[in-house]
Amino acid sequence: MVRVAIVGCGVIAPTHAKALALDGRAELVLACDPDLAKARALGARRAAGDWREALGPGIDLVILCTPHHEHARQAVAVLEAGKHLLCEKPLATTPDAVRAMVDAAQAAGTVASGIFQHRFSPLARRLHELVRGGDFGPVVSAAMDFRCTRTAAYYRSGPWRGRWDGEGGAVMINQGIHTLDLLNWFCGSPVTVAGVVAQQHPGMIECEDHGQGIITYAAHAAPATSATASIDAAAAVAPQATIVCSNDQTTDWYQRISLTCRDGAIELGDHHRLLQVTHPNQALCAEVRTLDQIRLDGVRLPGKDCYGDHHALQIQDVLSAIRAGRAPFVTLTDAAVTNQVVLGLYASSAQHGAPMTLPARSFTRPDLLAPLQRQGIGAAGT
Repeated sequence: MVRVAIVGCGVIAPTHAKALALDGRAELVLACDPDLAKARALGARRAAGDWREALGPGIDLVILCTPHHEHARQAVAVLEAGKHLLCEKPLATTPDAVRAMVDAAQAAGTVASGIFQHRFSPLARRLHELVRGGDFGPVVSAAMDFRCTRTAAYYRSGPWRGRWDGEGGAVMINQGIHTLDLLNWFCGSPVTVAGVVAQQHPGMIECEDHGQGIITYAAHAAPATSATASIDAAAAVAPQATIVCSNDQTTDWYQRISLTCRDGAIELGDHHRLLQVTHPNQALCAEVRTLDQIRLDGVRLPGKDCYGDHHALQIQDVLSAIRAGRAPFVTLTDAAVTNQVVLGLYASSAQHGAPMTLPARSFTRPDLLAPLQRQGIGAAGT
């Protein structure tokens, strides 16, 4: 049995605890939270108020479900103690902190993963395989549109929420990051981001409730000497994606990802379900539509509907990686990519929308008290 500690017993922790119970190859030995009542409620063998208890003997895997600003120091300590690690998103709130976590994971050599559970949807996994494998041809353009409502009461539910020194941002780094991660996963390696974040409803929080920008990805070039030279030239063009993310105070939950490729197109909607697929091969289209019908029957996890139930599959993968001595499907390095895109967008906004090479080396958070015109909202290219 893999002996597990969950550190941080707030909103998302019961989802992890239930996923562990469903697997059957792990035991929740320890739950840590300053609020001991919350820790005891997870049903672990033992509860503690100090997260450092998870660094001691008798623990193999530590799952971090703490507020964002605590992740980096806790993760580095966990890895330096020789433990396996699963960290909720985002990994950290500054580029340097993300890099420190990745460096610690590489030095430790243990299993280290970051939560992006929507990658474990059978539909998303197959679409990634098809798009990155070239079945749709090179990505020509892509777009993401995300909207939700998080109220003042939501932000009052935790003193760290909506603060730069706590959450590290707001709608981009917390709610929109999952949809952004799938977009990045489909499109490839982000190279630059340019855009702005702002407060469209000032006074509710310190951080952004709106973000928009353009991501440029590395070109996926084929050998220029092949018989398909004209196709190869098209493949060498670096694709771009436009992103819009907004806590608009009117929309419950809205997600769209669209990919336009040389040989077809894909559109995903709410909860990343398939809206449309076009491709010359009708068998491929039928396969994709069939995968969209798969549900994890009997595996309903506690928590918000937007979480989905795929934490169970990511935790299954992490436990299998520990037992098999392999890398997890989503490594900490993988999870760092989208985290750095969000932080790069913040850094770009602080420079009035200037393109930011990723990961950002010079990081300044934007001044969201400035007028929207000064921040560049509505400017050309964003």
